[in-house]
Amino acid sequence: GGYQFSLGKVYRLKEGKDVLLVSTGPQSARCKEAAELLEGQGVSAGVLHVPTVKPVNAQELVEACAAYPLVITVEEHNVLGGLGGLVAEILSEHSPRKVLRFGMEDRWGESAPNEFLLDLFELSAGRLSQRVKKVVEAAR
Repeated sequence: GGYQFSLGKVYRLKEGKDVLLVSTGPQSARCKEAAELLEGQGVSAGVLHVPTVKPVNAQELVEACAAYPLVITVEEHNVLGGLGGLVAEILSEHSPRKVLRFGMEDRWGESAPNEFLLDLFELSAGRLSQRVKKVVEAAR
């Protein structure tokens, strides 16, 4: 479509009410798929694509998160020092709210086919939607 890459810009892929999934790279497509699965299960999830972690437009990020009580960052990366850390830092300073970081826990890496690892780390659309649903329902 009319996707125009712009350094630091964030892109709203889907609007929602209950939770905002913030992601980067190919994981954003899986988040959009998970959000569509959640829609059928009574959870309204928005999706925000952050193409560049550094630089990022902090004001755009804050505005995109403003309407959501819960923000979940999802990345194919260690939860420390990546997108999750960046979003948590920016929001805690400018617009405090609950931020959960989904990704690889701080542990040794593993080698296996990508689909297997995505499932293992609960980053595949199906596993991700189940995990988000649990969190949203617990918060209600």
